[in-house]
Amino acid sequence: MNYQDYTYEQLAHALYLKGEADGYSKVTDKTKWREPVMAEKLGHTAHAKISAGAGSDEYGSDAYDTKNEIYAEYKSQAIKDKQVRNLLGQKIGKRKAAPLIVSGVYNGAYKDSAIEAYSKVDHYFGVFYKEMCVLIVKPKTPVVISQLVANNNKRKPGATTNLNTVKINLADTHLYDLVYDNTQEIG
Repeated sequence: MNYQDYTYEQLAHALYLKGEADGYSKVTDKTKWREPVMAEKLGHTAHAKISAGAGSDEYGSDAYDTKNEIYAEYKSQAIKDKQVRNLLGQKIGKRKAAPLIVSGVYNGAYKDSAIEAYSKVDHYFGVFYKEMCVLIVKPKTPVVISQLVANNNKRKPGATTNLNTVKINLADTHLYDLVYDNTQEIG
């Protein structure tokens, strides 16, 4: 077996299934491998490094959109079996499941300069199920920035500078564009 014969997504999916069989929940969560997967789906070029330093052109981004000549920030979340019904709008008994809320955590978005950097990039939130990319939405940048600013303004002095979270309810379709949909693979 040659690892070069497989995509990042195929390798990660296999790792997820092994972890699941061994009793680990979402063994691959919070990993860099999702960025190349999202970049591939979107036709972008993912950055080789995990994070670009302040002051660089790449600051506040994970990839570059060569078609539109703009940097892109990726956020991703893994969903569990019970959340599939929220994603797909399935019924729970007689009522429809509440729409999935996709969250993106912006660690370090506590300074005006960091938020300013995020205002100059496109944002993409990916949803992964069993480490397969099933959905990518592109929240409108003003929506992301308004939530970052509001969250930062609520932060108490001395509180953590991490966990500035942007939330997009998938029912609020006016807040985002659907840019990749592979949900038929899990439906």
